[in-house]
Amino acid sequence: MSPRGTSPSVATILADARHNGVYRLKSPSASVPTLDGRVLLDKQALLEALGWALAFPDYYGANWDALEECLTDMSWWQGAIALGIDHADQADPESLGILIEIFAQAAEDWQDQGRPCSLFLSGLEHGSWPLTEAEG
Repeated sequence: MSPRGTSPSVATILADARHNGVYRLKSPSASVPTLDGRVLLDKQALLEALGWALAFPDYYGANWDALEECLTDMSWWQGAIALGIDHADQADPESLGILIEIFAQAAEDWQDQGRPCSLFLSGLEHGSWPLTEAEG
């Protein structure tokens, strides 16, 4: 936490694996690939969009197990692993909840390896995830 009691900025989070996790944003960040929650209306739409946004390999099967496997590999991805979901409040709640669980576990695993990995959710007024600023 910063001295003012707020969470670190997106730039700080993406620069240091000690900050890995799930965060709420007031508005989307241009520094991370971002999906529009308004079109993530079911599990299949979410999984397909994730595969595209994170450039998953052709073998990605667009299911929860494949998502978990790809998020813990990411050998094709350079730098920090990050994803944003704008209008997260309008995405399918059950699928979003599962995504959050899987992403949080991947973030924890990557933290042990020193690689930044975080999920950023904008459009959520409340939640148990820290609120951070998009830039700074």
